[in-house]
Amino acid sequence: MKSLFVKVPALLITIAAVFTACKKQSAEERLKLNNNTAAAALAPSKDALLLADLFKKEAPKTQFFTIQSRENSTIKTRNGNSYIIPAGAFRRKDGSLPAGLVTVAIREVRTPKDFVLTDRPTATAGDYLVSYGEYFVSATEAGADLTLATPITVKVVPIGEFRPQAPVPMWDGDTSVFVAIDGFDYQNQPIRVAQPVAQNPGIDWTQAPNFALFNSTTGTLDFQLTDLLTWSNCDAFNTVGGPRTTVLGYFNVFNDDTPNSSPEQPSLLFFKPRNINSVVKFYNLILDAPAGFKGFLSYQNIVPIGQEGTFLAITALNGQFYAELKDVVIDAPAAGTNYSPVAFDLQPVSGTDLLALIAELNNR
Repeated sequence: MKSLFVKVPALLITIAAVFTACKKQSAEERLKLNNNTAAAALAPSKDALLLADLFKKEAPKTQFFTIQSRENSTIKTRNGNSYIIPAGAFRRKDGSLPAGLVTVAIREVRTPKDFVLTDRPTATAGDYLVSYGEYFVSATEAGADLTLATPITVKVVPIGEFRPQAPVPMWDGDTSVFVAIDGFDYQNQPIRVAQPVAQNPGIDWTQAPNFALFNSTTGTLDFQLTDLLTWSNCDAFNTVGGPRTTVLGYFNVFNDDTPNSSPEQPSLLFFKPRNINSVVKFYNLILDAPAGFKGFLSYQNIVPIGQEGTFLAITALNGQFYAELKDVVIDAPAAGTNYSPVAFDLQPVSGTDLLALIAELNNR
């Protein structure tokens, strides 16, 4: 079987040692809702739901394990990662210890295929990051959620051959944000409440205080999980020197419902840097475009000129899937322009064919 990733040159990767008040999505990327804006009422289109349903069926599944709550336990997932749980680590909502069996649920998102299918790309303000995975853990006793009193040690098997020697930042976040909504309560009094809203685009990742460290003895990347029911992400920052450009992706088949479909969309564009465990999603729509030039653009001057990688362009239109997987080298802008165009020739594909194209990103 072809190796999923080859060794990443060490000088292409810079690990951030200290970041304060840093987020994996810029303020401009995050969903902004002011008061009772109509944006909160946006709904996905029929084609967007068709595409989302296909992704959901193939996305990484939650794994379930049963342990004795008052004994030391080690869980190993199908990805080879270990979760070391001390005796008495879990608590009921009232602070008491669970009496016996506890069900631990773990979901891991680790590869380019996973990032696409779960809509959890690894990028900061449009620039890619080298990912060591995203992890979600919950625990229940007889169906009731438990809290964590003692940290769980997670030992991650790194993807590819690169083993970071500096601390790797940890992040927490999710696919929704809280927005303030003004209105009136049950006694007709003015009130402001915080309500979770599915956010489009991306994840509102916030840097956590802990870091992951490479363990040369076990060959794993180790970190402490201190909270349940929240995503923890482990990402190294990537820096590439030299000039950058703005990339515009033109679709020959584009669903015009895309701007008004949220959070799922019927047209999508992803970029996988060559030999890097990362996926960048293009969120910005090209505005006022004629046929043949509709699509997405990167953030301004963010894509390194000469960067090798693979684009995956997807559209669902009138119940039919269209896609193209395209290997590229990002060109410098033509004389007199300030952008680098990439044209996509999307062709009809079945759901099975589309999933195969997504899986192929793991090999690029």
